[in-house]
Amino acid sequence: MFNLKASYDMFLGILGVLPITLLLAITILVLSTLLGLVMALIQQYKIPVLVQLIELFKMFLRGTPMVVFLYLMYYALPATGQLILSLLGLDYNMNNMPPVIILIVTVSLTLSSFQSEIIRGSFLAVDHGQIEAAHSLGYSSFQTFKRIVAPQAFVHAVPDFANSFTVAIKATSLGFLITVVDIFAKAKIMAAQNFRFIEAFLMVALIYWGIGILITKIADRYENDVRIK
Repeated sequence: MFNLKASYDMFLGILGVLPITLLLAITILVLSTLLGLVMALIQQYKIPVLVQLIELFKMFLRGTPMVVFLYLMYYALPATGQLILSLLGLDYNMNNMPPVIILIVTVSLTLSSFQSEIIRGSFLAVDHGQIEAAHSLGYSSFQTFKRIVAPQAFVHAVPDFANSFTVAIKATSLGFLITVVDIFAKAKIMAAQNFRFIEAFLMVALIYWGIGILITKIADRYENDVRIK
């Protein structure tokens, strides 16, 4: 039978690891956005060889479930890192790599393919006439990008970045598979102690829901404020 007292205790216990989950998600969002920006610029300027490699990389990520990629990285990343370090003559045991690093790398790489499309779309949303006007005024390509394209593209991308942040938060729930404790893993651990699985998973679902609403509200408020200005 549903127990309110147990639900309250679960809620407080899960909230205790919420800062860790948010920090993980922010780290993943930043890294994936930087990777996505690099990928978008390579595709935008059609750099030979690299653009083909990126397309292949994105096809692989889109066709591979994240849980499969996570397990692949869990076993392959330390071994690959160990090989690279040995070639560089460095003595460090990569088998001691914290699982949280593997989670961050895995989700960041997966999310970067979607971030690159968001960024490319936001670039294309900027009126090309403004770019031509900037060039006619003597702006260099970098100045045009910095002063004209980037500010407007960022505004266009804010709603999608908010969605990406929500995806990153949800994706951290896969961390329990490799012993990373986020809010979902904490709920699972607490539920296993008293067999209150309904209360635990209901509380964690409400927390995810609340975070999603808050992120959406903040993004909408920012977007509206910028457009008014």
